[in-house]
Amino acid sequence: MANESKSKKLEILNRSVDWKILLGILLVSLFAQVPAAGAQSAAHLTVYVTGQSMTAGFNNTITISVMNNYSGYAGIYDVDISVSIPTPLAMYADNHYHYDSIVYGQKVTITFPVYAPSSAIGSSYLGTVTVTYKQLGDTSYTDETHDISLSVNAWINLTLYGIELSSSQISPGGNTTVSGNVLNTGNLAAYNANVTVESDILSPSTTSVYLGEVDPNIPRAFSVLIVFTQSVAAGNYSITLRASATDNNRPGVPLIGQGSFMIQVTKSTQSTLHVQPPGGTGLVVILLEILRNLYNAFFGSNSP
Repeated sequence: MANESKSKKLEILNRSVDWKILLGILLVSLFAQVPAAGAQSAAHLTVYVTGQSMTAGFNNTITISVMNNYSGYAGIYDVDISVSIPTPLAMYADNHYHYDSIVYGQKVTITFPVYAPSSAIGSSYLGTVTVTYKQLGDTSYTDETHDISLSVNAWINLTLYGIELSSSQISPGGNTTVSGNVLNTGNLAAYNANVTVESDILSPSTTSVYLGEVDPNIPRAFSVLIVFTQSVAAGNYSITLRASATDNNRPGVPLIGQGSFMIQVTKSTQSTLHVQPPGGTGLVVILLEILRNLYNAFFGSNSP
């Protein structure tokens, strides 16, 4: 009798343990289906960036737009947008922006200046845009972080100055020498630099000179002999000077600097040759000389 009672107790105990195990498995399964507060499997906001290609030595304008384009959100609330820009780039603005709400389909835009130093030339950087918000009915916040790529480029600026002429007044077919300086006011060397004089009144074979490399803030002198066409009419003309070069980092981007000068074309003076016979001048003397030559031709000269 005691053994039978003991057996029933063990059976009841085993059943109780089985129910506890089943209950534990059920609870684990239920909680596994509930996402943790703030967790998110995919980004529901879209971030657009313009101005991320920056120029060294300047304050560059960057614009960031955040759009709520997830149809599952009628709106998001208590929105905080945080922008992080890595050093040595310097953001001259507050890096936090707050919005009470962003409804579905709405886009908010923020604009701020970022200074890129010369030491950052040729480098790329990774910034972030973090958006924290609540959905309707939520008690906790959701975070989304979007990366933004930033790059820094050097720049080249060619300037022509100190333009002089060996002669500012010429005649058709004449020539003069144009001299001056090319200055690169940027922060990167320019290569394959040329100076070209452009005008329809010039002979094309004498209008260009090659300079080669033009380093920043170091003037390069040039001198070009230009020859004018024979057909150029008298008058005052504006002649264009153009400096061109190559940026090795961006070979497809033209680099142009331009200047001009004035020149005066005057009519050429031609002298007429007058043959005067010896012994006098005037029409009568010329006629007498002609008659004497005719007489000598027919009757011979009487002179010894």
